[in-house]
Amino acid sequence: MSLTVALLTYNSRRHLEKVLKSVERVADEIVALDSGSTDETVEILKQFGARVFTRKFDNFVNQKNHLLSLCRTRWVLFLDDDEVLSEELARSVKEAVREEKHAGYHLNRVTNYLGRWIRHAWNPDWQLRLAKRERCRWVGNGVHERLEVNGSLGYLQGELLHYSYSSLSEHLRKIDLYSTLYAEGAHRKGKRFSLLKLLTSPAGAFLRRFVLKRGFLDGFEGFLLSVMASYYSFLKYAKLWEIERNGPKGTGGSR
Repeated sequence: MSLTVALLTYNSRRHLEKVLKSVERVADEIVALDSGSTDETVEILKQFGARVFTRKFDNFVNQKNHLLSLCRTRWVLFLDDDEVLSEELARSVKEAVREEKHAGYHLNRVTNYLGRWIRHAWNPDWQLRLAKRERCRWVGNGVHERLEVNGSLGYLQGELLHYSYSSLSEHLRKIDLYSTLYAEGAHRKGKRFSLLKLLTSPAGAFLRRFVLKRGFLDGFEGFLLSVMASYYSFLKYAKLWEIERNGPKGTGGSR
């Protein structure tokens, strides 16, 4: 076997069938690490022949490294439960695994936000997701994890179609989770609250998405996601201030 498609799942029913159908002709095996889904996630995975394991979620780095340890093939393609391979990208993945010119490959992720494909504010969005199993590992903190690959890296043709937030409420829930994870991780590393960052970072986040990345060309959705980026930046520093005043509440381990 050459390629494992590796997934973290948790109540992933909404897009899971699209994800799995897009990798059917690419994957020699599908491995999923579930965090205790209460919907039909596990049943859908088993319908597609996936090997399914369960582990309580603590943070993304530990979860993804455990997922990596469950894979058996020479190559691993890491996907989120809302990411679909375009036909062109699927062909590129097969070719990359066959030719083995590099130890890892970046995929260009294109995000669907509130029903609109975002071509500017979040694009290009190169994600290192395909790698030789024995040459990679996940590193980082609780919220900003990244795949580290020992060897040369390439870039694949085609798009990784990311079906992200379908509502503002869903986006706000994720911002609440990720800002908590950031603040708790920063506190553990000894980082201190900075009033200057609280005041300047949100403005910088908005300008980066809406102006520098030309998010204004993505319509009102581009404006909204730029505002949300600003809000996330504000909230993570505000929560760091709260932790310093009251102590951590230990909420970062939930999903």
